Amino acid sequence: MDETSIGIVAAVCVCIAIVAAGVGLRVWFARGRPSLCGWQSGCRSGWRRHYQQHTKDDNRDSESIQRLSLESALDKLEGRAAQRNYAYACEYSKAHPIDDSTGQLDSGDLELIAEHGASAWQFPVDDENVGVSVRDGTEIEFTGGEQSLVANFQFPNEQRVYYYEVRLTRLSPGTNVAVGVAMRSYPPLRLAGWARNSVGFHTSDGCVYQSHPLDICRRTKPAHTSDTLGVGWRPRSGKAFFAINGVIVGHARTPWAQKRLYPIVSADGPCSLSVNMGTRAFVLSHANMRYWAVAPPEGQRPPPPQYHRASESLLLDASPSPSVSSMSVHAIPPGYDDDCHSKPHSEIDVRRSF
Repeated sequence: MDETSIGIVAAVCVCIAIVAAGVGLRVWFARGRPSLCGWQSGCRSGWRRHYQQHTKDDNRDSESIQRLSLESALDKLEGRAAQRNYAYACEYSKAHPIDDSTGQLDSGDLELIAEHGASAWQFPVDDENVGVSVRDGTEIEFTGGEQSLVANFQFPNEQRVYYYEVRLTRLSPGTNVAVGVAMRSYPPLRLAGWARNSVGFHTSDGCVYQSHPLDICRRTKPAHTSDTLGVGWRPRSGKAFFAINGVIVGHARTPWAQKRLYPIVSADGPCSLSVNMGTRAFVLSHANMRYWAVAPPEGQRPPPPQYHRASESLLLDASPSPSVSSMSVHAIPPGYDDDCHSKPHSEIDVRRSF
């Protein structure tokens, strides 16, 4: 075969290869490019199927834990104190049904929040709480035993994200602090995340628990003294997230979208906590830039009454004395020492007898 024939055969082979490559690319694009990286549709569907399957597996395990009987759960818990506290939480939940309704704040609550701002959120002490003191509504002191405090107001459920922070001012060795969200009528002697309808981050092991002491939905890192814990709640999707010193460390998916959820702070030992509901800047910068606080830092209080206009005062109008209601603006009350005002300051006798 001469050189001309070899060149023709080579050209034909190159043409066939180009055509085959074009057909292959067309089929490849039509099928969604499954062999490339994450931005292609084929990979997206594959990752979506994997994520949905992973989520279903998590939910199935969580449901099996929630269906455990009291006896089975007690067998899996270590220590008499853990068993006793778990039994208490079960009995408390039966005696105090939890409000799992959906909704926003009432009109009366909105008026109070508009007046006081974020400082309207406080953590009252329940009758069952022993050894817990609260100063200024958000400065909390725990002395020992499992104790939890639920805020007086729920999340407003109006914007996409709400956020608050808890600073570990003082944390004794061995003390476990749990922060998160919970529904109303939560057991006051149970840590957040260890009873029904709650999710909480625990500082001792860095785990996020949801509604059960055996249901660990996320594992993160522990927290220590002087750390600042952050709790975020997305009411539209029912997702919670947690942060340590301004860095988000974990998320938790819940079935409580648009439910009435409340901030909750709890501990099982001596510690001092400072809760920031939005009265000052957050450590998490995104929360400041995107206004994730529950309310503005300061409210808009109504102006005080105009006391100098005595003629428009209802209290004075109702007075039996006709002389009071007929007082003019800036009128001098009867019996006032006119001689004192008629004399110059140098002539006034200011001597006092002792």
